[in-house]
Amino acid sequence: MEDKRTELGTFARLSGMMFLQFAIWGAWAVLIAGHMQNLGFSGKQISYVFGTTAIGSIISPIVAGWIADRLMPAQVFAAISHLLGGICLFIAWKQTSFPMMWSMIFLHAVLYMPTIALTNAIAFHHMGQSDKFGNIRVFGTLGWIAINWILSLYLRFWEGQETTLPHVGDCLLFGAVLSFIMGAYCLTLPNTPPSKAAKNPYAFLEAFSLVANRNFAVLLVISFVVAIELPFYYNLTYLFLTEAEHGVGLAGSSANLAMSLGQVAEVLLMLLLFPCLRRFGMRFTIFLGILAWPVRYAIFAIGEPVWLVVGAQTLHGICYSFFFVGGMIAVERLSAQDIRASSQALLLFVTNGFGMLVGHIVSGRVHDYFAYPEGGHAWAKIFMVPIVITVLAAIAFIVLFNEQKYQADAQAVEQATADTS
Repeated sequence: MEDKRTELGTFARLSGMMFLQFAIWGAWAVLIAGHMQNLGFSGKQISYVFGTTAIGSIISPIVAGWIADRLMPAQVFAAISHLLGGICLFIAWKQTSFPMMWSMIFLHAVLYMPTIALTNAIAFHHMGQSDKFGNIRVFGTLGWIAINWILSLYLRFWEGQETTLPHVGDCLLFGAVLSFIMGAYCLTLPNTPPSKAAKNPYAFLEAFSLVANRNFAVLLVISFVVAIELPFYYNLTYLFLTEAEHGVGLAGSSANLAMSLGQVAEVLLMLLLFPCLRRFGMRFTIFLGILAWPVRYAIFAIGEPVWLVVGAQTLHGICYSFFFVGGMIAVERLSAQDIRASSQALLLFVTNGFGMLVGHIVSGRVHDYFAYPEGGHAWAKIFMVPIVITVLAAIAFIVLFNEQKYQADAQAVEQATADTS
């Protein structure tokens, strides 16, 4: 009975960690596009600000994984990162110029992005079985939903007031406060010390060695390609939903609420992830996750009826849960125990790093290229780009990923871990 209470207590603490982790990002990731548009930023400038998270993913996660695997308890490093990151968001809240806005969001990104890999590593370390990861990670989605619903109510209140002062930018203040709370909360998490059994002091080099495994390499390459289309959703959907000329024409609060439907669906799909993995296998589950993207973008390209465009947001649940969280589990199962934090960081490096950096650059230019001189954008043409990318990625993955080899390799790693424990 005591062990059961301890297990439930650990589950609750890790779930709270995930809730706050993604509430921070969710606070500003959607609304900042509208805030920057209000400040007069171009599509390229908006993409450059969003691109700071990709640069942060390239610079930081490998180092963070190395620290977590070798030098410092993961929860301590995460606490320091969040406390400093909160300061950056607070300063960004008051900025109106592009250089200062970019600089503050960039510093926050460098501090925040490695904590995604660190919180994954903390969860995997303490929950006992990797199959339970989805049950904990779902609270990150709930955190994203909660803060966006709160912000939608906040914006709805201001939309009803007689004021010309835009409050969309207050999303940065909300993110700063949550970051401070998360920094303090990290210090209460279970201790996750560096590995004592590791032989190689440069753990990320061992993580790179896993590329020799064909399935691991295929997963990394396809994750990179799929990540290129993500900025078309994260950067442009809010602008598409709120544009009056050729978009959907929703109010800011309604658009923010509509985009949160993707995370609502993600909750259900996260809970179904493990049964789907057991029923269909890793290969087909990830394949379904990739295919959901072109379906959603096709509906966006059609652009009507409004209820269908809004409802298409729910496809994000399949996209994220089946592809990205499924990929995290695959990486965990293919990695030796002492380099798992670095392996998760490598996946983040490839997706949220290089993949999304390319996507930010491309999406910003595509957005500006298909702008009409009289105002508005040719959204159908804009969304054709991610449709082509994701269809090709789905075909390549289903052809190249070998399910039987993956299962055999995962069992071998599990047996090796059991032998050394």
